[in-house]
Amino acid sequence: MLDTHRVSLTNLDAMAAGRSDAAVAGQLGQADRSRRLTLLRAVLDGAAELKPAMSPLPPLDEAWTLLIEAQQRDPAATDRVLAHPHTGLWAANVLQRLAKGGRDDPPLWADLGALHQLATAAAIRAGHDFRSRVPVWRGRLMLPTLGLADVRSRREWDFAQVHAERGHVLVRGPAGSVQLPDDSSADGPGWSALRTLRAGDAELFLDDLDPYREFDGPVPPQRLDADEVVRWAEILDDTWGLLTAHHPAIAAELAAGLTTLVPRAAIDRFTPYSASHNDVFGSLVLSRPPDATTLAATLVHEFQHSKLGVLLVLVDLLDPAGDNDSPRLYAPWRDDPRPAVGLLHGAYSFLGVTAFYRGHYPVEKGLAARAAQFEFAYRREQTAHAVGTLLADAVPSALGRRFLVIARERLHEWGTEPLPDDIGHAAARANLDHRLSWRLRHLRVADRVVGELAEAWLRNRPCPLVPAVPPALVPATGSAGQARLTLTRTWLTDPDLYDVYRAEPELAMAEITGMSAADLALVDGDTAAAAELYRRQLTTTPDSAAGWAGFALATRHPVLLSRPELVYAVHREVRHRRGVAPNPDRLAGWLG
Repeated sequence: MLDTHRVSLTNLDAMAAGRSDAAVAGQLGQADRSRRLTLLRAVLDGAAELKPAMSPLPPLDEAWTLLIEAQQRDPAATDRVLAHPHTGLWAANVLQRLAKGGRDDPPLWADLGALHQLATAAAIRAGHDFRSRVPVWRGRLMLPTLGLADVRSRREWDFAQVHAERGHVLVRGPAGSVQLPDDSSADGPGWSALRTLRAGDAELFLDDLDPYREFDGPVPPQRLDADEVVRWAEILDDTWGLLTAHHPAIAAELAAGLTTLVPRAAIDRFTPYSASHNDVFGSLVLSRPPDATTLAATLVHEFQHSKLGVLLVLVDLLDPAGDNDSPRLYAPWRDDPRPAVGLLHGAYSFLGVTAFYRGHYPVEKGLAARAAQFEFAYRREQTAHAVGTLLADAVPSALGRRFLVIARERLHEWGTEPLPDDIGHAAARANLDHRLSWRLRHLRVADRVVGELAEAWLRNRPCPLVPAVPPALVPATGSAGQARLTLTRTWLTDPDLYDVYRAEPELAMAEITGMSAADLALVDGDTAAAAELYRRQLTTTPDSAAGWAGFALATRHPVLLSRPELVYAVHREVRHRRGVAPNPDRLAGWLG
């Protein structure tokens, strides 16, 4: 059942260059399959060593035997269950539990009992006659790739018995029984089938049932209503039409590896949600995007994470002996400092997104073309910055350095493509905005230096020479917000709404979290008005990183653009010593 997997230099170089390839995706999928089987065997061995109490379930050996019987009867059906994206994550998590002695919730017998659920689902798909006993959470039994049986129970964790004979499957629970429909893909009394969507010739699960579908959990099922399922089907159909028409290599790659979409509510109307997990190949969690282009870019983004997650099991792109796990690096798309491995994941993911938009903006027209040009320029600069950071400040392996150099060269090639001036300016401003906000939130100048500068300012002396000592990283919590980026995208994609916002700033501030009138003036290009509004804002909220970043963008004071944390720190110290805030323009000019 297991194979040895390798990645050729040719394929590695192609991945580094941002190319999509169905064959490579298929190879990575097969490697992930072998990894899952290895993890399953490791779970069995680890449980045998720990010897946990499995009551009220049978020993795990019985689940393994049933899995083997299902595989012998119908290998393809069994493989479909083993390829269920959450199998690998469950196995990795339960192995960690076993290593720690099996403490914590849920009960270890219930957690290990997921192997019984996998074997039962595989046996049902294989048409095998059997009897099994499986764990039940809150009265519901999840059968991976099949659906959810409501067998009722008053206990948090309980068990049910499954009996399959001649194609008929009965689930007997603590207080109720469910007969699976002859066609298990259809709903029935007490049975919610796992829905599927068509993506060309491929079929994707739309998973709103599995307790571990969101990579953590367990979480209750959140069944979509029929109208929402239709909307998902429509946007996926539109997206697949877009991909096959204009990005056939991407469509083929996704068809080769993507298996599951997990719907989740959006954060707000301007902030779609998406997530993936290194141990869950081919599944992604996302809110329903507003249009086909956004969904296409989201699928690319998250599937890049899936590919790299498997690749890093096969190849060390980062030196295992280096400091690649501590959160210390700037990621242009994150509010928090990231470890090198996280930055590598983000860089590879946005390399794919950049490649998608590079191929997409020429096929669009009007506003859609301008929006795609912005995303191309915006993500290109972010990815290039991240790759440069990894080469300079992380510890890549020899293969990792080769990988990153190829990516850097490809991004440099893409950087020569001409774009409209206003698009390039907007993308550069958005990226500079994020860097400034990040520095203001996370970098701290030495207290001694800040104290000397504040003393000199208060004594009306010339600015002392500022030591060229890098500020310390002191991670802050919370979100920096993205009001100006949201406004910029509104300007590009919905000029009518943007005009409404210009006429009614109060409406914009009500709909866009954290937005101010100063932000609207800045995005609108009125830097003088924006600077004055930010000055007023800083008198009432002088510790606002977003306010200081906006003020820097509006005034273009050199020291604010290069070392905003220095101006912020001295302004704060003077304010605390004197009780009155200094003029930010004069202070920036003095420090500069």
